[in-house]
Amino acid sequence: MSTVTSLLFVCAGNICRSPRAEALFRHRAKSEPVLADVEVSSAGTIAMNGNLPNTDSVEALRRECGLEMATHRAKRLSRHMTADLVLTMDRETERDAVAMNLRGRVEMLGEYAGTGEEVDDPYGGSPRRHRDAAVHLERLVSLTLARLVAGAVPAPKL
Repeated sequence: MSTVTSLLFVCAGNICRSPRAEALFRHRAKSEPVLADVEVSSAGTIAMNGNLPNTDSVEALRRECGLEMATHRAKRLSRHMTADLVLTMDRETERDAVAMNLRGRVEMLGEYAGTGEEVDDPYGGSPRRHRDAAVHLERLVSLTLARLVAGAVPAPKL
């Protein structure tokens, strides 16, 4: 079983990047038995509770990945939120999450995935920028899943 039992994706407003990462992870984890019980959620450092997801982000996720996040509602990150692993979208949200003294390991998604990349915030950008962010997140979430699966598989007995 994976040592990560709960995962929290964090961005600024929780209406574009982190709910998209949550939806991608949730969908992909279904095909990985060792991750089937991982609880996944998302929040934003400056989110306004209850805000609807960005329309361009919803459309990009639907078009690029065939996934839905229209029912998502934003949640503001709170120091009372707990997760074994907190994955942020960029250095700024990582700093903000670390400053909150969250319980659990806080790391930027790109660092955890092994690329070191930040995920640009597409908010206010063109539909193409939202599509590019969807593709970027799909790649980083895939790498994250692979790392979690590799860490959850017991070493072969000699």
